[in-house]
Amino acid sequence: MVVSPTANSYDATVGPGVTEHDSGPAGDRRFATSGPLAFWLTCGAYLATTTAEAMLSPIYPAVDDELGFGLSDAGLFFAVLAAAIAVATVVGGSLLHRWRPSRVATVALAVTTVGSLVAAAADSRAGFLASQIIIGSGAGLLWPAAVKLVGDLIDPGRRGLSMGVFGVAFSGGLVTAAGLAALGASLDWRLAFVVSAALAAAAMVAMLFVASEAPVAGGRLLSGVGPALGLPTAVGVVAGFSQYATVSFLPVFAVEVWAVPAAGAALVLAAARVLSIPVKLAAGWLADRSGPELTVRILGLALAVSGLAWATLPLRWLAVCGAVAFAALVSGLFPLANLMALDRSGGRGVALGVFRAVQIGAGAAVGLVLGAAADRYGLRPTIAVTAVLPVALVLVGVSPPVRAG
Repeated sequence: MVVSPTANSYDATVGPGVTEHDSGPAGDRRFATSGPLAFWLTCGAYLATTTAEAMLSPIYPAVDDELGFGLSDAGLFFAVLAAAIAVATVVGGSLLHRWRPSRVATVALAVTTVGSLVAAAADSRAGFLASQIIIGSGAGLLWPAAVKLVGDLIDPGRRGLSMGVFGVAFSGGLVTAAGLAALGASLDWRLAFVVSAALAAAAMVAMLFVASEAPVAGGRLLSGVGPALGLPTAVGVVAGFSQYATVSFLPVFAVEVWAVPAAGAALVLAAARVLSIPVKLAAGWLADRSGPELTVRILGLALAVSGLAWATLPLRWLAVCGAVAFAALVSGLFPLANLMALDRSGGRGVALGVFRAVQIGAGAAVGLVLGAAADRYGLRPTIAVTAVLPVALVLVGVSPPVRAG
């Protein structure tokens, strides 16, 4: 019997990555998988739930045309979806106190599958609203379990790059949702949700074969919440409001301030989304070598410079470059915040759930404030203020990186 490196929190294991409590379907060790394959299956699960939760925005015009919803309904659906994700993230974290991560992830994917099917069958406001609650619940349940799996499966000295790859799975979900929405708009929007349900179902079946460590009985439920609510949450909140508030206004800014056509504004944001993929990988790679705190300081300074360029430079092409750089660089903060939350909380589920819920809530709240400020003071000065706020991250203290064993 081999003692796990995380034996202070988890039970003994039978071979690398396979626990006595979780050896695959029906406890048959022959079918369990761990290591790189389990990591990629976890990323696939994250891609599947992200696809489902990200479907609402691109598919909504087609849904609106058929079911006769309005802008007020859109606001309600987005708010309920975000609230469901936030609440379910805390619930998913608390389940990790009793269940192994792969089991929580399997349940989350089952919930996501059901939610997508409910959306595909919806023919009323109540039905579609219910579908978003269920989809958000599935996405929220999965996140802490998936992050915990990454921490369990990957050596501490390599978690930075792995968390960057995990973040790329989120980007993949956004791209997949956009592609399915385009398909649904040309054929039938319900088809997009059916395909999304199939993706979640396939990921659910794959997750049944992922070996993960079972939690040891005992321990305080709220252990690790304090450390997670410190620096990791501060970085996550900056990432959240920069992404979900500041960057969300980029297309509107391009149209109203730069007089760019709507199609051109969409291309500006698309360019930033593409560049965000190497940014996430580079941020994770640098975190493994120099530590996440130093990497956060570098990104904070780069964000402040690019944000000022976006909002203040008179030459449009330079301002566009600044905006694209800002939107791409923001994505690098998320894997760093996740990595710090995982390390500082000891991988405890409730702590991870609370960290994520606060991040989502802060992003939504700042988005409301930003919209009101833009109406009153104008879009350019509002963006100028919010785009330079990440400069506060240069005050982050630096600690030595965790080296691979």
